[in-house]
Amino acid sequence: MVQTRRRKRGKVYLHGINRKRLWLKEKRKREVRVRHCPLIRSNWELKHSVPTNYHEFALVHDIKKSFPIPQTKDLINPKTLKKYIKQKEENSDNDDDNDCLPLPIIDSTKQKKKRRPTKVHIRDELEKDANTERVKSLRISDPDRLFCIYMIEKHGINYEAMARDHHNDYQLTARQLERKIEKFKKIPKVYERYLAEKAEGKNFLAEFEMDD
Repeated sequence: MVQTRRRKRGKVYLHGINRKRLWLKEKRKREVRVRHCPLIRSNWELKHSVPTNYHEFALVHDIKKSFPIPQTKDLINPKTLKKYIKQKEENSDNDDDNDCLPLPIIDSTKQKKKRRPTKVHIRDELEKDANTERVKSLRISDPDRLFCIYMIEKHGINYEAMARDHHNDYQLTARQLERKIEKFKKIPKVYERYLAEKAEGKNFLAEFEMDD
């Protein structure tokens, strides 16, 4: 049977493709994707691709490629596998069955040499910023603030009485109320404002009774 030869086709200009739109799409691929890091945004090179930019910062773009998990079939060296099987068969003929040869393994640590990154200081600054200790800022909503003030003014530190109060709409237990009031006292801006208003002689319970 005669085989048909594939004819070489000349290049044809595709008029239905918008070249400007393709160029803008390729340009968007190279834009910086990190929004909340001004250090990376200021040093980002639009002429380079995303993996190249990450390599210049000495950062990892694709963790699966940088730290792959090889399978067993990929680790076995096929060149020395036959020799390994032959030596194993010879050892099986001997009386000593405990002697076993190690499986020939390919060294997966060898990787292609890449040029050194030029902006290593960015990685060091990011690592330094990540290791800095941050103070956790506590926040409380305005209804919770008024709720804590009402409970403290009416019951003091009697949390069992707070749990039985008719204003305890969410039926919080005494332990939950204690934690909520402790949180209220740990916010200096809110708690100091409450103490200052109390020192001025403000009657909080009268305001709550008006709301009822």
